[in-house]
Amino acid sequence: MVLILKRLREVSWKTVIYGKWVFYAFRKRGVEVGQRVPDFTLLDIYGRGVTLSDFFPEKAIVLWLTNLCSSCEERIGILEKVYEQNRNSLEVIAISTLGDDRITPEKILKTHSIKFPLLLDPEDWVYRKFGLEHPDGACPLYNLLILDRFGKIVFRHHLSALSDEKFLNALQSVLKQGY
Repeated sequence: MVLILKRLREVSWKTVIYGKWVFYAFRKRGVEVGQRVPDFTLLDIYGRGVTLSDFFPEKAIVLWLTNLCSSCEERIGILEKVYEQNRNSLEVIAISTLGDDRITPEKILKTHSIKFPLLLDPEDWVYRKFGLEHPDGACPLYNLLILDRFGKIVFRHHLSALSDEKFLNALQSVLKQGY
């Protein structure tokens, strides 16, 4: 009985989050493909400042806006793989949507030995500036943005709903064209 109640509570919580997510998604779509993203500087988990425009025009960017949930955590491997294989022409930047929570990002870094920057956005600045509103505890609908070498969005999707093949194809088209 306790197990059933626990499972119902988990399903109810996910249903509430999903409902809020859909509400936010339809209310405002945020930055669109073809638009240039606003520049920003955030601190990484170690307190070092990372500025988006510092990577242009040398590198394309994969921006991953995440709450580091289990679905997001499962996708770290593909991000790490493309980062390692394309380091000279690509930067992967993860941005935590967890507000002041430092424990979860630190745990993820230790568990997965992530080599790309994991930035903290305690005030939700990037999400608000990009128009990617989201309910507390959830990622924005479009939490993966691929930017060309000039900061223009060429692809957006939700990482956990994206097949490896589609992600790699989108990424390769950006890297091949050199933008």
